[in-house]
Amino acid sequence: MRKICKNLCLMAVLVSLALFAGSTKAPAQPYEFKISVDTVPNHPRNMGLEIFIKELEKRSGGKLTPKLYHSGQLYKDAHVAKALGMGTVEMAVPGNWVLEGIDTNTSLTMLPMFFGQPGEITEKLIDGKVGEAVAKSLEKKLNVKALGRWYELGYDNCWTIKRKVTKVEEFKGLKMRHSGGSIPTERFKALGATGVFIAWPDVPMALVQGTVDGLATTAKSAESAKLHEAGVKYGVFTRNFMGYYIPMVSVKFWNSLPGDLQKTMLEVWKEHATQQREIARREQKDAEEFLKSKGVDILYPSDEELAKWRKHIMPIQEKLITELKHDPELVKIAMKELGL
Repeated sequence: MRKICKNLCLMAVLVSLALFAGSTKAPAQPYEFKISVDTVPNHPRNMGLEIFIKELEKRSGGKLTPKLYHSGQLYKDAHVAKALGMGTVEMAVPGNWVLEGIDTNTSLTMLPMFFGQPGEITEKLIDGKVGEAVAKSLEKKLNVKALGRWYELGYDNCWTIKRKVTKVEEFKGLKMRHSGGSIPTERFKALGATGVFIAWPDVPMALVQGTVDGLATTAKSAESAKLHEAGVKYGVFTRNFMGYYIPMVSVKFWNSLPGDLQKTMLEVWKEHATQQREIARREQKDAEEFLKSKGVDILYPSDEELAKWRKHIMPIQEKLITELKHDPELVKIAMKELGL
């Protein structure tokens, strides 16, 4: 009997110790991670990410705590894809145009068949089979996890300092700055202009000095850089292409997350992406109105007129697809969706 009591007492002590140990166990540390972008805080991409961060922290109960590094504090977009693959940064949302060197299919929406297309048509494509195929390709090539729907930047349009462009023939002889890549160069060549790459910080001076006659960029970028003060007098909404940002997470970080937090991250991204697109459209429209208030004359060609301009540059598409090695099947899907 005495032995039984002794054993019971020992068991009670052991249970008490176990309970005590459990109650003093340190709480699980949150998953902290960095998001790298090279745009400034009031940019539509950053504004969308701020919404994402707040909602993600809320929905995860503080288990996911992202920190946004803006203005290229960590990496420029041109270099962040490599950093994601190496796992030196956990998340980034680079522009599709800077990823062309890694996967040419990311620049598919810059091909001539997308020139002048209404936004809802392009949006349907990148939210469907085309966007899904590009995401899967990037996942394999970069060792990343694509989170889903792409952010929107806005239309790349044309701006000039002396000549008002009202028809395709009036591009002839113009020297136009673009953001880089073979597609914009060939597009301007097909329009009769000469396309040249100039780094963005040097654009205002190039306009003032007459090095170029104009440029291709978004209304928001033109407004932010105060290009009206550098001589821009005219704008024509050619809708050269719609710029997008592709959300990606390092596989190293992604695989460290438990399944429930992965699910939360995917859901929050999917749900808030629409808000970001609305912000981007509002910011672009506000920028247009600002430029108009500063005397910039903006022309808005009709869908029918832009379809004629698109027909003018379509002959260069096959050459670009071959040289850039776009996936022929993906091109077929896009052309079918566009009714071409």
